[in-house]
Amino acid sequence: EQVHAMQAGFVNFYPADCVQPYVALTARGPWIVTLKGALLHDAGGYGMLGAGHTPGSVLAALAKPQAMANIMTPSLSQYRFDKALRAEIGHSRGGEGCPYAKFMCLNSGSEAAGLAGRFADINSKLMTEPGAPHAGRTIKRVVVKGSFHGRTEPAARFSDSSRKDYQKHLASYRNDDSLIAIPPYDVAALERAFADAETHGWHIEAVFLEPVMGEGDPGRSVPVAFYAAARRLSREHGSLFLVDSIQAGLRAQGVLSIVDYPGFEGQEAPDMETYSKALNAAQFPMSVLALGERAAGLYRTGIYGNTMTTNPRGLDVACAALALMTPELRANIRTQGAAAVRKLEALKAELGGLITKVQGTGLLFSCELAPQFKCYGAGSVEEWLRRHGLNVIHGGANSLRFTPHFAIDDEELDLLVALVGRALREGPRQQIAA
Repeated sequence: EQVHAMQAGFVNFYPADCVQPYVALTARGPWIVTLKGALLHDAGGYGMLGAGHTPGSVLAALAKPQAMANIMTPSLSQYRFDKALRAEIGHSRGGEGCPYAKFMCLNSGSEAAGLAGRFADINSKLMTEPGAPHAGRTIKRVVVKGSFHGRTEPAARFSDSSRKDYQKHLASYRNDDSLIAIPPYDVAALERAFADAETHGWHIEAVFLEPVMGEGDPGRSVPVAFYAAARRLSREHGSLFLVDSIQAGLRAQGVLSIVDYPGFEGQEAPDMETYSKALNAAQFPMSVLALGERAAGLYRTGIYGNTMTTNPRGLDVACAALALMTPELRANIRTQGAAAVRKLEALKAELGGLITKVQGTGLLFSCELAPQFKCYGAGSVEEWLRRHGLNVIHGGANSLRFTPHFAIDDEELDLLVALVGRALREGPRQQIAA
């Protein structure tokens, strides 16, 4: 009744039985206190809560008086943020430094991916006009099957995991066959897609790739070989290559950019990369599109704009979030992420088939449940956990996805694993048809 009363005046983006079964009153760190006085550990938050709830230094940046304007008004915050990003991105690559020439700032992560799609659209026009290398070709887009890049346009056109909903409800998707979804991380299939483009007269305008999958198969990371193939093939074809680090940035490896991932330090950078979520510490709408020299040169004034772009408050919040990333915190992301997978694997072995798969990269990890469990919605494991002290958000076909705060300790991790075990032993199961 409380939940309904609080949200009666709103249209919810999500199914009614997926809404949290409590009213949040306050929160600090990983803990939420509900209106009825219950206490929950928050391992959900869609990957935003790297700094936990109400991080002091970020709130101080948020509260600072500002001359609020956008990119049309130069500010010291813009200068500071540019320096902070360039110090973070590429810091593991020796003297090479940051490989990106320019940055653009927006609101949601989906909007940043959408702007990347607009850059791909500009490039496609140049590549397919009369007299151009791919004159008259049909536009196609390449992603990994199960990928997610946002629900705004044109990011939604690149999102395979949510595509069935768009095709079901949106007229503009009725005859849209522009998306080529490659089985995860099948290099031969990726090569065939580009070969088919030459055979069938297609122009592949972009390859969009998550460094670690966040929705379709949470915690699964891209192999270096697949990344390298995507980088090479997109360059040779004349398309753009985007790495979508919106959910994985900082969370997966303790670094913001894929160029600093272990094993990727020597790889050529993508044309574009997106960041959000942990970068804004869940306190202010803020996302970034990083652009290599070639991509930055494609922009044409008038094809995009944003009222809040590059505003000083958002930039100061992001600077404060980056300043939290001490060597110790970066190490904790990696070590506790590995520990989470080990402990969930031990639980998997203990439960004898109730968990079918465990995977993760840093503090983006998941466990897939056996078919007798309903993962989310009414009467689900997710709902049971939320009612018994652990906030979690589902992902994939039937998986529990965990994105806890970056400073999670051993006791918190043990609590998380213990509650998952209790949910699978004591919680609801669904009837399987014979």
